[in-house]
This record gives sequence, C-alpha cells and structure tokens, in this order.
Amino acid sequence: MDFTKILKEFPVLETEKIRLRRLRLEDAPALEKYYSNENVYRDLDWNGPETLERSYEIINLWNKGYDDGWIIRFAIADKVTDEVIGTIFLSEFEGKRAEVGYELSENYWRRGIMSEAIREILLLGFNQLGLVRIQAFVSDENVASKEILKKFNFKEEGYLRQFECHSVTGKCKDMWVYGLLNTEFQK
Repeated sequence: MDFTKILKEFPVLETEKIRLRRLRLEDAPALEKYYSNENVYRDLDWNGPETLERSYEIINLWNKGYDDGWIIRFAIADKVTDEVIGTIFLSEFEGKRAEVGYELSENYWRRGIMSEAIREILLLGFNQLGLVRIQAFVSDENVASKEILKKFNFKEEGYLRQFECHSVTGKCKDMWVYGLLNTEFQK
C-alpha cells in the first residue's frame, strides 16, 4: 500500500489530551529522555536512542520512512505543552494489513493517553487508509499492552516462541500476536 498517495501530507490528529504529529528535530531531547527509562524500553526490541545525536538520526529515519512509504510514526505530544511524551506508528504495510506499535513516557502512564492515541491510529488506518486488518506483537510480560489492545477488541491470535530478539541484549522473548479487523473495531 502506498499510503503517501492517500494522505498527501503527514496528518495531524488531535484528541482531548494529545496531538499526534510528525516528529521534529527539536523533539530529540524529549525522545532521548523518556527512552532512557528502562521501564519504557524493557518490552521493546531496542533501548531507544542512547544519545542526543542518535535521537536526531532516529527522527530523520522515521520521517524519511514516511516519505518513502514504509512507516507512519507519530509523535504523541502533550496538547498543552507540545512536548513529545511517546510515539505511535503504523508500519509493515502489506496489502490491506499493517502493524501498530507504541511507547509512552512512564510519567504519562495510566492517564488514558495511549487509549486516545490508539483510537486515532485505528480510525486513520481503517477509515482513511482502508485497512482491513491491524495487528500488534506484544511481549509475554507486557500485561498493560495486552489489556489496552483487548479494550479495542483486538483478538489474541497466537503465541510466538522466542520470536523477537533484543537488538542490544540479544535476549529473545516470546510474543503474542493480536489482530483487529475493520469489522470488529468499535468506533
């Protein structure tokens, strides 16, 4: 799927608490700061950018990824301050299917922010991009992520043994695959 032909320009999505927008280079310090927390990166397949320079590189990579049509990675920004507190993305586009992934600064956990972000991404994927399926891969230990996906009616579809290996530690983790069809999404 070439989503760049559908979207024309990078979308900005707003909810009560957050703004989903394109990452900017001035977001690099915030990105480096919240990724430096082990509680944020422990369920990911990498530790995030370890330096400010690497944060700039990652922002450029993700923005180029949008321009090249392989990822739509949004900054999750506080609606009042515009500070980046997380990211959420759609990637792995294949036919009418994509994968969703996300992370959020621990300072903003349990405030309903990720629920708002996921809802907007699902609306974008199903309504604007015409996706039929959105899937997510979640580490076996990530209870919070499993719960939020189930809240949106994602179905647990399979257990993948030693599926994801961490790029820094090399430790491999068991993962669950969750899927949501357009017809199952409760808008």
